[in-house]
Amino acid sequence: MNGLPGAFVLAVMAAAAMADGAPDYDLAGSWLARPGIDSPALLLPGGDRISDGASLRADAFYIHPTTGMNADIDNVPVDDERALATARLMLMTQATPFNGIARIFAPRYRQAALPVFERAPADMQAPANLAYGDVGRAFRHYARHDNHGRPFFIIAHSQGSNHALRLLAEEIAGTPLQDLLVAAYVPGMPVPRMLFDSDLATIPPCTRPDRTGCVAAWGTFAEGYADFDGWEAVNHFWDSAAGRWRTARGMELAGVNPVSWRMDGAAIPAAEHLGAVPFGVPDSHFARIVPQLVAARMAGGYTLVAPAPLPPGLFDDGGIFEAGNLHVFDIALFWADIRANAAVRLDAWLAGSG
Repeated sequence: MNGLPGAFVLAVMAAAAMADGAPDYDLAGSWLARPGIDSPALLLPGGDRISDGASLRADAFYIHPTTGMNADIDNVPVDDERALATARLMLMTQATPFNGIARIFAPRYRQAALPVFERAPADMQAPANLAYGDVGRAFRHYARHDNHGRPFFIIAHSQGSNHALRLLAEEIAGTPLQDLLVAAYVPGMPVPRMLFDSDLATIPPCTRPDRTGCVAAWGTFAEGYADFDGWEAVNHFWDSAAGRWRTARGMELAGVNPVSWRMDGAAIPAAEHLGAVPFGVPDSHFARIVPQLVAARMAGGYTLVAPAPLPPGLFDDGGIFEAGNLHVFDIALFWADIRANAAVRLDAWLAGSG
């Protein structure tokens, strides 16, 4: 850049980004949640609210899933009211297992709209890259201004998990931040095992409940679901060697059972399921923890649960996915299991760091 000072170049780039509607992460309004913001991330099932956790020893960086269904644009503005309302709903469901354990940071970002993922791979690259660009800037802002050497979790779902996996590869693996990573919980996307031989060679899958510095990925389906090939065809991961987003179709997947927190095929009975929080039904949504609801086992990298269907008075995804695809409930269905496991992993990290 002809010798221009780095700070000047970054300032010019930042100004250009803002002109395009990019969020400014110096502003509280560019975050769904962070310390000092009264947000749904501070709720507990039933409506109780906790403090924002100034005394907590860890942080959690949460990347929300696709909440914009817009058919007329590629990337959803961060102030789109419908998408923002759904993002706050997902924040309440998906980030709250970590409140009381970690301070929660959740950026707003210009997500790729849902119809983008139904396009040919070449046509979804630019929207997905723009969305990831915001997530990357938000995480770098957190790392620079808020982390201060604290252990942290990465939490994400669906499109958010796409970005989280790329974030792990580009911003965390092989850096000092890797030593601070307690674990990454990235459900909702098929995650190929080959990533752990390449981009994530130093950040392995979580193979036991107390392992730290690892990745826990899963996708939830009812026993008997069959169209995994179709599911993999419309979901993507970042392949840095190819420099593009691609599908995991036909690849061996790395998945964990979010009740046992192991990658084996052992069937875990409902008696060991710590509990779900209801989702999507007005009278029951986030109203309580429902323990011992489902049995779970791993098959082909996916989590299969029974009984199916789930109780209609407790779970409703609005008809977004076909019967047996429990994608929307990947976190809600295991809310209490995730909360308990996060505490176990943090204790293990703190014990190891001492």
